Amino acid sequence: MENKIKYLLLFFVLILFTVRTFANEIEFSQGTYNDVLTKAKNENKILMIDFMTDWCKWCVELDKKVYTNSEVAAFANKHQVNWKIDAEKGEGPDLAKKFNVSGYPTIVFVNGNGEEIDRIVGYLPAKKFLDAITDFNAGKNTMGYFKAILEKDPSDPVANYKIGKKYLEYGDKESAKPYFDKVLTSDPANKSGFTDDASLMIAQMSEKPEQVEAFIVTFPDSDQMKLAYLALAEVAYQSMNDMAKAQSGYDKVFTLYGKNDEEVNQSYSQFLIAQLYLLSKNKTNPEADLKKGLVTAGECLEYVRGSVNEASVYYYISEIYNQLGEKQNANDAIDNAIKINPTKNFQKQKEKINGAVKDN
Repeated sequence: MENKIKYLLLFFVLILFTVRTFANEIEFSQGTYNDVLTKAKNENKILMIDFMTDWCKWCVELDKKVYTNSEVAAFANKHQVNWKIDAEKGEGPDLAKKFNVSGYPTIVFVNGNGEEIDRIVGYLPAKKFLDAITDFNAGKNTMGYFKAILEKDPSDPVANYKIGKKYLEYGDKESAKPYFDKVLTSDPANKSGFTDDASLMIAQMSEKPEQVEAFIVTFPDSDQMKLAYLALAEVAYQSMNDMAKAQSGYDKVFTLYGKNDEEVNQSYSQFLIAQLYLLSKNKTNPEADLKKGLVTAGECLEYVRGSVNEASVYYYISEIYNQLGEKQNANDAIDNAIKINPTKNFQKQKEKINGAVKDN
């Protein structure tokens, strides 16, 4: 009996060891910022700081689809120290201020002295995330890398474009534009292949459809044409609040590029979600508009299935059904949202549907 117990204990230890050994996820260090920075310095590694919040849906998407990717995890666990910090708790607010972090997720990479190497703002799919952290660890394609090139040649069109693109990804349009302008003046013949890219970035930042249309006329053979047509549709609803024009724009994109293109589908799903958001905010919608909204939501689900946005769409469906007075359908929809992403907002919606809290 004693030998049997020892055998079972050894068996469970081996199972635990095996699970630990083959766990396909990033291992995040514990402790304070100073603790993990010291660890990174002692191990001669860079430190990845994931600034997140408990309400950030794209933080959830990172956890589920990127940090559990076997290739991402293998590289990150071997080459860097990884650390998460809630930007609204503990030392999070001070660190967010120190690194000028205002949106989530923001992943900042620093060396052992706490000097920023680069950052990833927002969600990146696993393949692009792996490419980025591989470059950051190698000291390639970072902000510092391209600025060093500009120190030798301030007119280098590639470095100017890359820095402008980074600032734009950071959400800093004001800092991005001079670099894009420099590409246009230093390479008007587009010998680098980035003049058209910079022109499109400038047109998009203007939020004026006529500038995007001018890009299409000026660069008819650009490899950025798909993004240009998407930009026309996005500007229509984001800046002009013209849903009909936006839909017409997307119809054209579908004709040119089909309905199986990832970039097209992602952009179109955001357009559909924007419509659902506006519908949910209006508490006096006609019944016909609400029923049309259910059709829009059903279409949107086909584009966001398996992503964190699926939960958001179910939330909007629950709100539409609640406005229609269909409590059971509203409960079913919000239950689906909670299963995918159990946030406080979704729990509150559940309570609102059932009369536990008042609608603000």
